[in-house]
Amino acid sequence: MRAIRVLSLAAVVGTIFAAMMGSYVRGMGAGLACPDWPLCYGRLIPPLEGLVLLEWGHRMVVVVIGLMVLGLLALTWLHRTRARYWALIASVLLLIQAVLGGLTVILQLRPVVVAIHQGMALVFFGSLVVLAVLSLQPEPEEAASPRELRA
Repeated sequence: MRAIRVLSLAAVVGTIFAAMMGSYVRGMGAGLACPDWPLCYGRLIPPLEGLVLLEWGHRMVVVVIGLMVLGLLALTWLHRTRARYWALIASVLLLIQAVLGGLTVILQLRPVVVAIHQGMALVFFGSLVVLAVLSLQPEPEEAASPRELRA
């Protein structure tokens, strides 16, 4: 279960970084540097310069986090850990968050959509924290039995 522990902690740290980067994107006025979604100027990899690099970089950080969450989903279900439902919740929340991110661009930074996107980021982050905490606790079969403790 070490992989689950490491991956869940990496996802938490990555999400903190993505939130900070998203705030920086917003503060720098780069929220519409890529005017379309999910592509940027109709390309998977746009010209990487100026504000486009900042906005596209934020998207790529989120893609990496998405891959981590999918990895967590697969590992937790494969090993049937008690954290598997939280991995499922985090996956669904990430999908919702991605759609909200797209709507933020498509609807040209409407304040209500931006606020919902930021709020959902906190809910997603919370689900990852719960997942990480669960992954740090031993699974029932990993915990020492009372007989082993007495020896």
